[in-house]
Amino acid sequence: MYQHESGLFDFRRTESSPLLLVIDKRDDPAMVHELIGLEDNKVDVRAIGSLSKDQQVQEVVLSSEQDAFFKANMYENFGDIGMNIKRLVDDFQQVAKSNKNIQRVVDMARFVDSYPEYKKMQGNVSKHVTLVTEMSKLVEARKLMLVSQTEQDLACNGGSWN
Repeated sequence: MYQHESGLFDFRRTESSPLLLVIDKRDDPAMVHELIGLEDNKVDVRAIGSLSKDQQVQEVVLSSEQDAFFKANMYENFGDIGMNIKRLVDDFQQVAKSNKNIQRVVDMARFVDSYPEYKKMQGNVSKHVTLVTEMSKLVEARKLMLVSQTEQDLACNGGSWN
């Protein structure tokens, strides 16, 4: 994070004395483990309200080594994650649409060959949409965007309210 956001760690400002701001980050909306719960790279999805009771999935794995989407977005802010989820869904819809265009034996062979990758992509999209949907509900219910804005105002304005 230091290399990615080096400007945040530049404490050599001379216009005022240093400011130490300690913020409780338990309600950081970009963190799955803080909103839903993450233990040993697994999220228990049984408590998520958007899943139907007959679904067999009880846990999903979030591993940066196995999940390219998670790896690319694990440190992104909540707004960027929402836009990236939309792109992920759009990409999947393109793949799904191309799989519906089976008219020849060659198309069937291509579909059968790509089916395992298609199912993996479908599961990945479903997992991330479910998690982001649940996080959106929690962010809204806890008014975390307002909390985040207040934290930013405190950090950027040095505690002075203009």
